Amino acid sequence: MTDFHICFTMDCESVRPEIDDLALGRRAMRGYADLLECEGWRATFFVVPEQIEPMAELLHRLQAEGHEIGLHFHPETAGYSSPYLGTFSAEEQAEIIGNGAEEYRRVLGCQAVSLRPGFFSANDATFPVVYQCGIRQTSLSCPGRKMSQVAANWAGAPLFAHYAHPHNRFLTGGLDLVEIPPSVDWETMIWGGIHPQDLRLEFTDAKNHGFLIRKVMKRQCDENLPLKALVPLTHDIFDYSDPANFRFETLQGVIAEIKRCGQELSVELIGSTLAEAAATYRKNAKQ
Repeated sequence: MTDFHICFTMDCESVRPEIDDLALGRRAMRGYADLLECEGWRATFFVVPEQIEPMAELLHRLQAEGHEIGLHFHPETAGYSSPYLGTFSAEEQAEIIGNGAEEYRRVLGCQAVSLRPGFFSANDATFPVVYQCGIRQTSLSCPGRKMSQVAANWAGAPLFAHYAHPHNRFLTGGLDLVEIPPSVDWETMIWGGIHPQDLRLEFTDAKNHGFLIRKVMKRQCDENLPLKALVPLTHDIFDYSDPANFRFETLQGVIAEIKRCGQELSVELIGSTLAEAAATYRKNAKQ
C-alpha cells in the first residue's frame, strides 16, 4: 500500500502586537496537538522567535510528544523595518534567521531544522540563506500566490515536494533543502485572483476542504512522486481547545475527509512532521 504523508502545520504568532494574546496561542496549540494525537498524528508548529521563551514549557512538552517545532518569521516583531522577509537582502535575512535560530537553541537546546516565513514572503536569496543557517526543510512557498505587496510571488512555483534551487526559487534541485509547500488548488484563485485556494483550515468548512483534499491527493497518487504529502495549515489565533469553536469542528471534519479519501485511494495515511516527510523525500528522490 502506498504511503501518503499528512503534515498538519500551524503558524504560531500570537505574540505579535496586533494579536498580543499568548493565552489564546497556548490553547490553540495545545488543542490542535490533542486533536491530532487522537489519530496518532503529529504536527509541525512554526513559531516566531519572540514566542519561544514565553512558551518554552509548552514547546518542550510538544517536542516530547513527537511534534516538531520549526521557525516562523515576521521580522517587524523583532524590530525590523518590514514584516515581510522577502523585502530584505541576503545579508539581512541571514541576520534575521540567524538570530531566531540562536534564540531557538538557547531556549529549546537544539537546532531548528524546519522553517516557514510569515506571508510566504521570500526572494531568490531565501532558500540558500536558510540552508546556510542550518535549516534542512521548509514550507516556504505558496504555489500560485501573486502578492507583490507582501513580497510573496509564487506564480508557477512547483506544487509538490522538491529540492530547492540555490539561485532561483521557481527552479528545483541543487540544494540539500527539501521544500514541501502547503496544499493548494492550482486551478482556483481567490482574493481577486492573487491567492490560490489552499488547505487553510480557517478559510472554509470541512465539506469544501474535502474537494481540495481529494483533488490534491488523487493527483499525487497519479504521478510518480518521491513524496506524497498533504499539508494543511492554520494559525494559533483560533481556539482549537474549544469543542464549540467552528475551527475545532472544521479540524475534526478535515481529518474525517482525509481518512475517507485515504480509503478511496487505498493509501496508508502517515501523520508526519515536516522533518519526517522530508526524510522520506530524501530517501526516495534523486538529487
